[in-house]
Amino acid sequence: MLDSTVVKDGKFQFVVPINDTTTQYPLVVSYPEMNHIKMPIQVQLYAEPGAELKVELSKDHMKNYAVGSPLNCIYKMMTDKYLDKMQKIIALRTAADDQKLSEAERAEKEKEANVAQSDIIKFEQEFAEMNLDNIIGINLFAERAVVFDNEDVARMLTEIPKKWDNHPDVIQLRKNQEIEAKTAEGKPYIDLTMPNEKGKKVSLSQYIKKNKLTLVDFWASWCGPCRASIPGVKRLYEKYKKQGFGVVGVSLDSKKEAWLKAIKELTLPWPQMSDLKGWESAASAAYNIKGIPFTLLVAQDGTIVGRNIWGENLLEERIAELLK
Repeated sequence: MLDSTVVKDGKFQFVVPINDTTTQYPLVVSYPEMNHIKMPIQVQLYAEPGAELKVELSKDHMKNYAVGSPLNCIYKMMTDKYLDKMQKIIALRTAADDQKLSEAERAEKEKEANVAQSDIIKFEQEFAEMNLDNIIGINLFAERAVVFDNEDVARMLTEIPKKWDNHPDVIQLRKNQEIEAKTAEGKPYIDLTMPNEKGKKVSLSQYIKKNKLTLVDFWASWCGPCRASIPGVKRLYEKYKKQGFGVVGVSLDSKKEAWLKAIKELTLPWPQMSDLKGWESAASAAYNIKGIPFTLLVAQDGTIVGRNIWGENLLEERIAELLK
């Protein structure tokens, strides 16, 4: 915590250091009880010279803002649009799981959700590119570059103003881009050797050379979206395994018991491996993995032919095309 203050008559004051590249502060307004648990109401605040800001809090605590200066207005506009798009995705994903709908109707909702997911990534990329001259664009770019197209990331890096060259986010982005370039589609995969669930050392290479096409699924027992994606991957595995399609799971777990329990609960039929180092895993470093689930499609000759393809339908389209 940098500082604290008391709100009196609806007003408060902070004096904080400001420069061109460090103006972002999380402001915790209060700790109200929600379901008997104290939860912080956090507002993202961008400090600007002489700014008189007004803090706006929503009843559902989703849209909390500081407004009254250029940077804070940009942040509010970005967040409003993002939340509107995310609510659409949540509604579609919920409908896709509605057992009252027919299988065809659920599949259509899933397809619409995947399109909406692609749209939100496009929005984030375009918004970041339009704001590379300010800290909001730099922060968004750093957080979401992992899901942007590699060519877009490379181009955007050339558009960053020189004043950001020594900013930690930009330095890391450029390092990440070097790794991304080495593991982009069309490049050879990087082999990984780790213990399987029985403790025996196994390598990706021993599975990839056996299959016409291999999906490398990076996941973890604690990752809800990873677990939610498993039924779809199972369906694809069963449908295409006779055509030479295989799957290998690489876990970013750190606790062996949790990893083994998840394998059993999910009844995973394909090979598994993990060095049990969590985000410090060799897999994270090799492929610049910043979020999971994360996937690679690798051809039998070792060429990466798909990277982090979102959604079961889009993944199946690529698998079917590659196995023709």
